[in-house]
Amino acid sequence: MATAGNEYDAIRDDISALKKQLADLLKHTSQAARSKAEDLREIPEQAGETLREQVRESPLASIAIAFIAGSIVGRMMR
Repeated sequence: MATAGNEYDAIRDDISALKKQLADLLKHTSQAARSKAEDLREIPEQAGETLREQVRESPLASIAIAFIAGSIVGRMMR
């Protein structure tokens, strides 16, 4: 037969284990969030580098695309 003291100890141990699991979960979640945020910061840099490479590979096409896009935006602004 279990006594009230034993039940209390078992509940206390369960709560302690849950606290540890929650702390571990929060630790891993925050690490994953930081890692994802760092990845998101790199996206504009990567996009800029990709754009620079495309302009280097075909500068005339890049100028033509910029001119056409500017013309379209200019007409839309009228």
